[in-house]
Formats: sequence, C-alpha cells, structure tokens
Amino acid sequence: MKIVQRITRLIIPVILLCIMSSCSNLSKNTIKEGSFSLRNGVVADKKWIEELKLARLSWYHEMTLQFDLMMGNIMPQSGFNFWFSKSELDQMSKCIDFRLVVSYTQDSTVIPNSYLLEQLKQSGFQKIELSDFKTHFLQHPDSELNSFKLYQVFGACRVEKSDKPLILNFPGYSEISLN
Repeated sequence: MKIVQRITRLIIPVILLCIMSSCSNLSKNTIKEGSFSLRNGVVADKKWIEELKLARLSWYHEMTLQFDLMMGNIMPQSGFNFWFSKSELDQMSKCIDFRLVVSYTQDSTVIPNSYLLEQLKQSGFQKIELSDFKTHFLQHPDSELNSFKLYQVFGACRVEKSDKPLILNFPGYSEISLN
C-alpha cells in the first residue's frame, strides 16, 4: 500500500506539471522552421528528376497557422527553369540575388502579405511577378497535395550586391534573419 501511495505522490505532480506546461505553451506565438521539396517536373516534352528545395518558416498563434513562407534559389542548370517564361528569365538575369517566394496568410488582418513585401523591400529586394512559373508550380501534384492554391508565388530580386540579411519581423513574433 505504501508503494502505491509513493507512486501516486510522484505521478500526480508530474501529470499536473505536464498539463500546466502544455496549456501555457498554447498561448504563445511560435515560429517553426523546416523545408519543403517539390519533386521532379515536366513541361511540354521535357521531364527532369530533381528536387526544388525551399526553406520554410511558419508563424503560428497557438496551433493556428497565421503565415507560411517558403523561399529558395533555383540554380541555372535546374530543370525547373523550364517553367519560367522568357520574360521572367530575362528579369531574373538582372538579379544579383534571386529567390523564389511562396507565401500564405491565414488572415490578412493579422499578418498581411504586405508585411513580407515591405520587409523584402527594406532588404533591397523587388517583387517580380512569375505568372508562368506560378501556373506550373500550382499544377504540380506536390502543390495540389499540400493545398497551395491559396499561396502567393512570386520572385524576389536584389539588383545591387549586398551582405544585408533579409530580416523578417512580424508583430508579436521573434525576429528572423535569413541570408
């Protein structure tokens, strides 16, 4: 009987501590870092087997996704360049630093896309519309699987050399610095 009482005395505080800490964690704004890969591609008679890897940052309020951002570079030899139109490739060729940007906002009154665009601008980036690339990206099976139809797809172009990092700072969240 004494063993049961000892175990009970030890287990109950541990359970209460777990419950208290999990509840307090739900009231926080968090940023999760990860990655996303688009596997393989096709356009007209061209097919390629490679991954388009994008860094991913997701801003959560409690357990609700508020803003999702994926960014990455597309190497010149990548098959994914076939998704760009000639005019898109011409615009990209003027960039010293080009990044593909895929973003989503759950509520444009909480973290609007304009916050991202303003911070890109402050870091020396200009927005480039990528309508042809966006069409191919959103038709890809991996995009459909991940429900990216509500995501914005565009390019970020820096035309002047700069070591200045891209700093993202949304209200209520920690600042993130990207190189």
